[in-house]
Amino acid sequence: MAPSVIKVGLLRDARFRDHETAPQHPERAQRLAAIETLLDDAGLSRRLVPVVAEEAPEEALRRVHAPALLELLARAEEAAQSQPVALDADTVVSAASLRATRLASGGVLRAARLVARGDVEAAFCLPRPPGHHATRDQAMGFCLTNHVAVAAADLLATGTVDRVAVVDFDVHHGNGTQEIFWDEPRLLYISLHQYPHYPGTGGLEETGGATASRTTLNLPLPAGCGDQTYLRCFDEIVLPALRRFQPSMFLISAGFDAHWRDPLAAQNLSGDGYRAIAQRLAYVAAELHAGQVYVLEGGYDLEAIAWAARHCIDVLLGNAPVDDPVGPAPEQLHLREPNVGPLLERARLIHKLGQLKEARG
Repeated sequence: MAPSVIKVGLLRDARFRDHETAPQHPERAQRLAAIETLLDDAGLSRRLVPVVAEEAPEEALRRVHAPALLELLARAEEAAQSQPVALDADTVVSAASLRATRLASGGVLRAARLVARGDVEAAFCLPRPPGHHATRDQAMGFCLTNHVAVAAADLLATGTVDRVAVVDFDVHHGNGTQEIFWDEPRLLYISLHQYPHYPGTGGLEETGGATASRTTLNLPLPAGCGDQTYLRCFDEIVLPALRRFQPSMFLISAGFDAHWRDPLAAQNLSGDGYRAIAQRLAYVAAELHAGQVYVLEGGYDLEAIAWAARHCIDVLLGNAPVDDPVGPAPEQLHLREPNVGPLLERARLIHKLGQLKEARG
């Protein structure tokens, strides 16, 4: 009998590139072009099921964003027909930005629905602009609307799934996603991020609101962490927390800016490290019979982001590992990673994961 073919969706759309930023802005259309070109050249694109982007319905956007923010974005786009509008030092609205972010949120929502229905087993989404910094009432950090939040809220509001886990390994804390679901007991938000670093949130003691205790789990990591540290975090904290929560869907905010080559941070993950993270998430997702939807967030070195994305897609497809031409961090960067043992012990105590670890041997 021939082996079954793993069906993995791919969200890509040329209209995401219509969101324009300044020529030297790190969040630029070439990021998507780099990933898509590598997938095309490797023959992976034709093995992936296309996910069609449709603009997110107003109802879906208003579940997670205040009407005032959506109105602000509409006014900014109207003004941007003559010239781009800066919402802050980092976040720009151009003539096609509102359509791009609505398509991005709607495309991620569609991918999540396809996975939840079993039409595909997993999906990888390449939206732009990114989303995890967008709060209920503020666009910031390159982000206009929060695509992961829109998809998660839709799955929960419609009863499509009963529990969602968002795993965010972008090097910057996803303050928007955390804020939106602060009081939502049906969603577990886990973030591994460099700390202190933009946006300054994501402390270990930030654990959720009064009605959602310990459904926010932050691992604020010091600079200089590489593959060894990140995988220890997954093995000792992230995976036990996922097993305890028993989500039906994993939404993965896949920022690749913790890569050692990234210009905006100081972590030292490699392509092999991202592949190992994806393998761990796939293993636990299979154990829990949960779907997986990867959603691109940050990552600003073009070659590094392309290869990191490919490694994750290879894991979803069940492909054998491939050599990564970017390679590991230079020896002087990874010889001595910070000691995160005390941090992990505090996280274990705060989130009461010790008993779970003992129960599971």
